[in-house]
Amino acid sequence: MSVRSVPAIVLSLVLGAAALLTVPSAAWSDGGNATDPEVDRSACGQGTATRAKLKVGTLEENSSRLMIIGTVWSDDSDAWDWKLKHNGEISDNGRARGNENSDLSFRVSRTMFDGYGTDDIVFRAENARTGEVCRMVVDY
Repeated sequence: MSVRSVPAIVLSLVLGAAALLTVPSAAWSDGGNATDPEVDRSACGQGTATRAKLKVGTLEENSSRLMIIGTVWSDDSDAWDWKLKHNGEISDNGRARGNENSDLSFRVSRTMFDGYGTDDIVFRAENARTGEVCRMVVDY
């Protein structure tokens, strides 16, 4: 091996390693990005003014994390029991009440791990007094 071929081999190895380091982010991406979130909006019950929205997208600074925002707008300040599911498993749950300063709405914001393939996100909120249910689903 000549002295001239050593720098060429080193350069080849460095460029090959650099190419391999950039491939995983493109190969593991689900095709979405932070500027194109998936959204599901719906009225929660027939003849009611209650409506809800589920928004799912990746974090701009960390594409392996999903940003989940579930919002319910109601016409009263009743308590709502809510659940967030990720691929069939409960990720988080709680109870919230609409705030008069925010048009009687409440918002749940969480981050989740963005696994390989499609993520099935479900946001469900049930009015504790009336039993009215809001349910949104986003496949991201």
